[in-house]
Amino acid sequence: MTHPELQAEQAYVDRAYEQLDRMRSTVARTQEAMATEWAALNMEAWVKRRMRTFEDAERGLVFGRLTLDGTPRPLYVGRRWVHDDEHESLVVNWQAPAARPFYTATPQTPHGVQQRRRFRAEGRRLTDISDEALDGSAVEGASVSDFLLEELERRRDVRMRDIVATIQSDQYRLITAEPEGALVVQGGPGTGKTAVGLHRASWLLYTHRERLRRVLVVGPNPTFMDYVSHVLPTLGEEAVEQRAVTELLDGIEVGRDEEPDVARLKGDPRLREVVARAVEIAVVPAPEELYARIDGIYVRVRERDVAALLEETLEAGDPLGLARERFRMAVLRRFYERYGELLGPRALRTFDELERSLRRGGFLTRWLDRVLPLPQPEKLVARLLTSPAALEAASDAVLEGEERKLLLRDRPRRMADLRWSDQDVPLLDEARTLLDGAPRSYGHVIVDEAQDLSPMQLLAISRRAVDGSLTILGDVAQATGPVVYRRWQELQPYLPDEAEMEIEELRHAYRVPAEIMDFALPLLDRIAPEVEPPLAYRKGGDPPRLVRVEEEELLAAALREAAALAGLDGLLAVIVPRSLAGALPQGELFDEISVPVLTPRQAKGLEFDHVVVVEPAAVADDGDRGLRELYVALTRPTKTLVVVHARPLPDGLG
Repeated sequence: MTHPELQAEQAYVDRAYEQLDRMRSTVARTQEAMATEWAALNMEAWVKRRMRTFEDAERGLVFGRLTLDGTPRPLYVGRRWVHDDEHESLVVNWQAPAARPFYTATPQTPHGVQQRRRFRAEGRRLTDISDEALDGSAVEGASVSDFLLEELERRRDVRMRDIVATIQSDQYRLITAEPEGALVVQGGPGTGKTAVGLHRASWLLYTHRERLRRVLVVGPNPTFMDYVSHVLPTLGEEAVEQRAVTELLDGIEVGRDEEPDVARLKGDPRLREVVARAVEIAVVPAPEELYARIDGIYVRVRERDVAALLEETLEAGDPLGLARERFRMAVLRRFYERYGELLGPRALRTFDELERSLRRGGFLTRWLDRVLPLPQPEKLVARLLTSPAALEAASDAVLEGEERKLLLRDRPRRMADLRWSDQDVPLLDEARTLLDGAPRSYGHVIVDEAQDLSPMQLLAISRRAVDGSLTILGDVAQATGPVVYRRWQELQPYLPDEAEMEIEELRHAYRVPAEIMDFALPLLDRIAPEVEPPLAYRKGGDPPRLVRVEEEELLAAALREAAALAGLDGLLAVIVPRSLAGALPQGELFDEISVPVLTPRQAKGLEFDHVVVVEPAAVADDGDRGLRELYVALTRPTKTLVVVHARPLPDGLG
């Protein structure tokens, strides 16, 4: 039955959209009014970003309404703040404090809310209304849980969507936690921890923009970052930088994989000392006199004075690049003083003129390169990984001989031919920090799938967080990285000293149906018995379907099952053991007409409507890490799971 107030609410929503269109038009006219070309170009970039923030409003500008005690007008909550010509609020932004009761009010703690109303919409048209009375009286129309279930059961998009209309109270509490210290959000498959992190980035900047200014979101790989990349722009955020952990350094591209034992060693925090000693060995000060003929006389800074200035500068403990610049300025000031002393009233040149004279033809740079040579960070790390002598000198008494053999690889003919791995990036970051100074910092850093990061990767991320302000998202049961952490407290040594860790948990699995979760949960008892199992929100779906075939039919059967599922609505993926990754045709991940073939690690953090998992026993062959990867693979679907296998399933499954 149609809700009796649907037509009246549609009229209100129409008015809100009308005012939103006016706001959009005003933004466009502002660009046209720019007086200069420079201003117009900058405004054009801002307008494009701003216009993108309006686009998602077409998916439902207003998604709820609150009737409040002692307030004559209801409060409408939505994706954007919208006002009328008199600057009266028509829609309150979901991040605003006024919207908090929409997510937190309960019959037991109503926060002054008499009634919470939710809207279902298709574009600009309202299709249904759900009312929830917080005084315990009967509700009218569909229940709130029905609205949430309908959203959860919608087909997956090729990229992640925002969840502002369906944020649950347990998620909202973590989204709106204050940004002090390191907030750890432990959440099993489907609990929405990634969505919590992204919406937290938006909320933090809305609430603490002047203090935080910029937020960095770090994910496990570029594929994952591409999958989540559209959420923050649709939430209206422009001051969030999103990078994979492999993309932390500008100018560095990752193009190779490491063997597990090599990745584990490169992630060891002892490598910090190895890199620091390599820098120390490479930087050998060699004081020498600076002299030049200026205005017919020789002006000199004696070697002993150069040595004293050099020692004074290096004792300050600054990064070597900054120390070299300070040393350069100190020497130039001494040179300028000597010039004035020697020529007296005839010393007519300014400081800048003298500096230009010394720099002519690269004279000053060559002198600095002899006195305080600084290697390029990339060349230093490359030499460390390809030169047995350089590695031994830097790692003596730090690494064992067998460990050095693991680190060394063949030296390419040209530096440009050297391919970096994901575990090389923290080594390069360490070298850049020692030589060039600290990287760009952010008021808050949010890191997803943190359970897979090595200590060196965590250290690289930590040095980007001002005052140790971090949000750490992950699931220790899904840890498949170089170092397998059993408890979140094991990460504490690699976080900023001032980052006091607070661990919170998301228990409700909104995405994974109970039938699929129950199938996978026996693995949890083996890989992480101390982790509380997720509580599946959705029940009544199809149980996983097990297809047993002969070994020679395995791949053909997997293709048949994928072809059958391809006829259903929604996204489909095939997840295979690493040993079979090249045996099936590879589809594009974000292409609705092809089927991606992924390893469990590649599928981590992603979700699909339908999933075919091939040969679980082969995934589990890799011991504890293999069982964890299998747990990941089995919990990717939101609707259908088909398991194709020739070998017996691991204990507890089936």
